[in-house]
Amino acid sequence: MGFDPRQRELHVSYRKVLLQLACVAAAATIVAAQSPARSGTPPSAEQTGPLTQDVIGKTIGAVAVELREGYVFPEKGSAAADALERALAEGAYAKVTDPAQFAQLVTTQLRAITEDSHMRLIFGSPFANQPEPAVPHEAGFEVKLLDGNIGYLRLARFVPPDVFNPAADKAMRSLADTKAMIVDMRGNGGGHPASVAYLASFFFDPQRPVEMSSLIWRNRGTTTFRTEAFQTSPTPVQYVDKSVYVLVDSQTYSAAEAFAYDLQALKRATIVGTTTRGGANAGGLAELGSNLFVVVPVGRAENPITHGNWGGVGVRPDVQAASEAAETTAVALAAGGSERSLQQ
Repeated sequence: MGFDPRQRELHVSYRKVLLQLACVAAAATIVAAQSPARSGTPPSAEQTGPLTQDVIGKTIGAVAVELREGYVFPEKGSAAADALERALAEGAYAKVTDPAQFAQLVTTQLRAITEDSHMRLIFGSPFANQPEPAVPHEAGFEVKLLDGNIGYLRLARFVPPDVFNPAADKAMRSLADTKAMIVDMRGNGGGHPASVAYLASFFFDPQRPVEMSSLIWRNRGTTTFRTEAFQTSPTPVQYVDKSVYVLVDSQTYSAAEAFAYDLQALKRATIVGTTTRGGANAGGLAELGSNLFVVVPVGRAENPITHGNWGGVGVRPDVQAASEAAETTAVALAAGGSERSLQQ
């Protein structure tokens, strides 16, 4: 839920660092924090032809190190590492020569063992063709006024706070006088956790900070952990004591799920739509060489009210509605319809 607020420098060389990721999804924001990978001598820097067994062996070894030293669930990490090494010894990859096929095969194995949708092996740089760092108009907000003086805010992603916060201020100012608000998280692939907390801040009393989900990080190479807490903060305008509806669907992921889950747990919003994807872990992206990269989550979200998260199960909406009907359902609720009648 790469989901690490320390990750701000998109242009730090990925060949020299271990990265934290908010999520691995189409709309995810990839941000970097310096932490050297400890995967031994990597394979060659580029993989331009068929995979060799030597490269496969070194890659599996490097992935196993990341699993054992970094995965936020140490026992599962060790079990997954053992399984990959056993598969290598039994010749499971002996006939694999295509690097993309190899990456998909290992990803499938990792997810089957850990049940963690953030876990993956990637062939091809995640940084290829990345745009320049976002500017304010790229923050992903869409704002409009619906009939009945209902505000609508759609958000494609949670970009880092320096870009996100000014855009959120502008969007919320334009909707401050509406009688209810719909926040559309359908298709939002996640991003930066501090931006999640900032958007939530508009809906709470600025004089009383509210705790949102924390991130529990594993200290690498140990079975100890540290906690990074997020809470609401003062905003230029407030939207308190008014109804809020959050739209979600099966493509709502990671940090976007955190927003819906936390507001639901705090009973500050009604969640409308379908169950979300269920990615609640924060991942580390390590370069392994040969144009291969692995994502091994090194953190997990924890809500202070539920003492859990949405990992593996998704955020379950308060009002079920097909994705294409979620907005009209929320508008009916905001206009005075009852949840009971809409569910029947």
